[in-house]
Amino acid sequence: MALFKTTERVLGIDISVSAVKLMELSRSGQRYKVEAMAIEPLPEGAMENRNPSDLDAIADALKRAVRTSGTRLKKTAVAVPTSNVITRTIPMPIEYDEDTIESSIQLDAPNYIPFALEEIYMDFQTQGPSKVSKSTQDVMLVASRQENVDLRRDVLQGANLKPLIVDVEAYALENTFQLLQESLIKKEESDGVQLAKSTDGGLTALVDIGTSITSLYVLRNGKVIFTREQTFGSEQLTQTIADTYELTRDRAELAKRSGDLSEDYPTTILVPFQRSVAEQINQALQFFFSADHYGAGNYTSVGNIVLTGGGAMVAGLDRTVAELLGIPTQVGNPFVHMGNASRVNRHSLLRDGPLFAVACGLALRSFD
Repeated sequence: MALFKTTERVLGIDISVSAVKLMELSRSGQRYKVEAMAIEPLPEGAMENRNPSDLDAIADALKRAVRTSGTRLKKTAVAVPTSNVITRTIPMPIEYDEDTIESSIQLDAPNYIPFALEEIYMDFQTQGPSKVSKSTQDVMLVASRQENVDLRRDVLQGANLKPLIVDVEAYALENTFQLLQESLIKKEESDGVQLAKSTDGGLTALVDIGTSITSLYVLRNGKVIFTREQTFGSEQLTQTIADTYELTRDRAELAKRSGDLSEDYPTTILVPFQRSVAEQINQALQFFFSADHYGAGNYTSVGNIVLTGGGAMVAGLDRTVAELLGIPTQVGNPFVHMGNASRVNRHSLLRDGPLFAVACGLALRSFD
């Protein structure tokens, strides 16, 4: 389970509940360029409990994505859901090198992981000197059940791709966040609404709104310190449109993207959904602030909210969240300042950018 480093360029492959997304990046100096991208929908039932269940269907979708994108890369980085991963920060003597750390983790892992060692894959990364003691260093241990990794490996191999890196969605998004930091909204007023002040080194809430799961990541100095998943997503808006206007799900999805619906759509369906999203975000943030380790006066607010995922593209959602929560909010699109190859449709890249936040973070592993 190689989570962090590679010396080769890789395709970022995001296998979500509803689609597979592919991203290839190149870099010249400090500037990135999108060389290839593609998205292919998955049939209902292809994923179960956020793991591949119909491996052939997902492999076929990946093959189509590769053909559509025109990429020639075969080596890939893929991510497991954050909720399927156990992370622990372990103090180790400062003088331990990586070999000694690895040996120590093998011995101590049962104290940190509630599964038998033969059932999991593990990896670790040193985090530098501990803030608690100068004589120790922090080591981050990451572990996941083998099936979470093996199923994704089998899908990639079924699509004639080579899995090189298995990452975690939280760390992929953390990687993408580095591209978004410069554009974070500063203190401003919007229609008379005083928004929260964004401070350097403060907290940012990155909210990834998927089809059925919304994930909150609180970042401090660009590093994820808290995660929480909630069963809520953009599918609820699609289903409401389908039920209200007696449309098939596919037609409802198209109507949601275009906004081509009756005049009462904004007030009766869109605004209530936007408010529901804001409420979900607020609940997750309150959970963060009330947690013993993070709350209790340690943190009292976040400076910015960044929205990613398909749900982030709902018209006006960022504005509604900002107004209701009083926190500057923006849709996170890491490709705004990137160049792109001629085979990449610029309009699609900018329109669909929030959908590719995880795939982008995975493709950035090429440059670790």
